[in-house]
Amino acid sequence: MNINNFYISFLQKFIKVREKTIHVEAFVRDDLWNNLKKLIGKGYVWFVVTPANYDYCKIYFNLRMTKDEFTKVLIERINFLKERNEEIQLHLHLCNTIAFFDKKLQDEKFIEAMNFMNAQGIYPKKFAPGWNKYNDYTLSLAKKYGFKFFYDFNKNPLKRPIIKNGVFVIYVHKIWHDYDFI
Repeated sequence: MNINNFYISFLQKFIKVREKTIHVEAFVRDDLWNNLKKLIGKGYVWFVVTPANYDYCKIYFNLRMTKDEFTKVLIERINFLKERNEEIQLHLHLCNTIAFFDKKLQDEKFIEAMNFMNAQGIYPKKFAPGWNKYNDYTLSLAKKYGFKFFYDFNKNPLKRPIIKNGVFVIYVHKIWHDYDFI
């Protein structure tokens, strides 16, 4: 058995990738944050956005705040989660519209997101791409930044993890977003 097959076998038998994950995009909105706090301590993995997704969040969630205000609220809410020992990982939309997706933009988004996360004392090992939109270059960036697990949506709940470009690709068949809890 080669090393990749060993790791995949280990994942499939022991880890049981049935984590409760939540993509946290709109938790800077006070109305949503008050509902989300009820999920703390319930075993969720919190995949949070960073200031790299300010433009996306501003438009998508009709935010009326500057990027500095957005960043300040993100830091406050992420610290709230950290203080309660919640698992915080990275959720990153690599483009503002799903149709436009290039290497330079991916580089910029990853750099900004990782600088922000690391400045908060968070060194994520799990990554969930926004809209589940990614390509092989995205996987190479995930590896470059030390991600071990890459979460991809797939409707088949039985699809097993694979190793691609040196990263475990974990397939999830249900993704919760913070705005699902309004």
